[in-house]
Amino acid sequence: MSESFGVYVNESHGALHTGEGAQVNISLALAATSDRLRHKAGPKLLSITDRDGNWLDQRFVAPGGMQRARTLLQANSLVLLSAPPGSGRRACALKLLHELADGSGGLYELPDTEDDSGSVLDTDEVGEGDRLVLDLSAVDEARYLALQNHLLAFRAGLVERGARLAVVLPQHHGYLQRVELKSYTAELTRPSFRDVLSRYLQLDNIRPTPAELSVQSLNNHVARIPLREVAELADRIRTLRDRGTPGGFPSWRDQAVKRVADRSAEVAADLAAHDSGRRRALLLALALFHASSPGTVLRAASALLSTLSHPPDERPRLEQVDLNRELTDLGAETGADGLVRFRTHNYDQAVRDHFWTYFPDLAEQLRRWVHECLARPGIREDDHGPAIERFAEQCLKAGRPEDLIRLADSWTGRHGQVRLIPDAAQALSLGLAHERHGQRFRRQIYEWSLTASLSQNLKQALVLVCSETMRQSHPHQALVRLHHLDRGADGRVADTARTALLSLALDDDRMYRLLLQRIRRSMREPDGGRDLGLFLALTQSVRLLASREVRAGLAAGWGAVFEQLPPQQWRPYAAQWFTAVETGSGPERLLDVLVDGCRGEAAALGGLYQAAHNWGRSRPSGTGHRPTITGLLLQKINIAQGVDSLVSAV
Repeated sequence: MSESFGVYVNESHGALHTGEGAQVNISLALAATSDRLRHKAGPKLLSITDRDGNWLDQRFVAPGGMQRARTLLQANSLVLLSAPPGSGRRACALKLLHELADGSGGLYELPDTEDDSGSVLDTDEVGEGDRLVLDLSAVDEARYLALQNHLLAFRAGLVERGARLAVVLPQHHGYLQRVELKSYTAELTRPSFRDVLSRYLQLDNIRPTPAELSVQSLNNHVARIPLREVAELADRIRTLRDRGTPGGFPSWRDQAVKRVADRSAEVAADLAAHDSGRRRALLLALALFHASSPGTVLRAASALLSTLSHPPDERPRLEQVDLNRELTDLGAETGADGLVRFRTHNYDQAVRDHFWTYFPDLAEQLRRWVHECLARPGIREDDHGPAIERFAEQCLKAGRPEDLIRLADSWTGRHGQVRLIPDAAQALSLGLAHERHGQRFRRQIYEWSLTASLSQNLKQALVLVCSETMRQSHPHQALVRLHHLDRGADGRVADTARTALLSLALDDDRMYRLLLQRIRRSMREPDGGRDLGLFLALTQSVRLLASREVRAGLAAGWGAVFEQLPPQQWRPYAAQWFTAVETGSGPERLLDVLVDGCRGEAAALGGLYQAAHNWGRSRPSGTGHRPTITGLLLQKINIAQGVDSLVSAV
């Protein structure tokens, strides 16, 4: 979404900004990464907060079958949505759930991959009135079959809790759907592109006539694009309007379509004419580094020729054609800003499409080329982001997500440079956002987060990707990965991982509960010492004490702290807890958590009372209810030790 979330790891937090030298470079790299990963436009239906549902309400056009889907969800707490890709099926799921908002629960996405957080369909993690979406559009056959086995049992838990679940089915695995789930399935058909386009345009105060939306060029264009690109077309039309382009809507419409027109035939013809390796290298270099300086294009072309072991031109340089002539012959020109562009709109896209489609045997070399171009100095940092976005588009379109994964790994490996962290993070983020391949990247990031030998640069890139990108679309999975990175990283990377993890957990009650559950399981493990500090940091936010599960988790955490840490480490946090008792409501539950954490052990209870006594003495005179709190704590300690019952018996 366009708004930022919580605390970003490029801000000042703890040890991240202490020290000298290279640390400054790390800070700059983190800032650059955050800027690059934040979404620049409106919501793209990756995040599913209720705020985003309000955004969707304004733009949503119902597909065919929407009413049946609505009826199924309301009657059964479950609906399965079947629709072809690009028809708005995910938007439909979010719209259905947003309509049912009553304030009693949250709107969340269930993970589409397994990790160590337990089963995806776990009713224990469903709150009262929760609205859940499960997007299975990209899962494999085995995963789809396994999840179907548990859907009906999960539905029973949904009904019990007044919760709802909308599932986006994998269209390509339709033949695997179990018979007993057919009655919960709604078949959706793509809504009219004219209605979708009109809705977006009207929000920008552009109101074309039906005749202006019925021209053949527009029909031909929208027939081959998914609905999300219809929204992008509307945005291009609005931009032309805002620039004062003359001619009204017909002119804006035609120019917007022309900018994305299919140029494949032109490129094929031009490549047949440009049969020299150098000219083709320049053509692809300009297509990837479009709107860059002539020097950047030349360096990229030279790097491509070197990567492909192309023989150099042995003639003296002054006998060769100059770069301006070569670029002009390719249909490019240098603008007043000093940057080179093709004269024909969308020609650069067609060139990239052609090379990745008709030179598939060069895919490995093209990946190495992009790595070398950006790893070596000489190409401006401002040119990195657009080039990576274009390269990622081609890799994902060609079904080669591994190229992006390997690229990110090579940029941040043992010999990687700090300045390439933003490049690696951007490559991974683009993979995460892809409808078909996003799952592959989430799985890879999980595997990396478990790898102790991972380079610090790659760990830093993963922290940023999880905190800036994955938390928006899959916060549960982001939390799991950040937790592993927090436990496995060192130094500044560990600090940024913890900052990001706490920001995620303290920004949402469900994430708070999930992290507390994970800490409860892990802090008694041999390598769980770092989780003790994480737990203490989490106690700075006192919340959800009405939940028996939360109270049990907090008591277990305090118990581990009392048992494993010296008093001087936990007393400052206990003091904050006593202050919360003094200033908040429900002091009984807050004190019960601390006493329960002592598990009746006299030494722990004595240490707790001493901490409360010291806290009370440190408070300003006349502040709060110090005697009441310490007295109440002593009473609870006596009960825990059986003292009260003994006195009553006598």
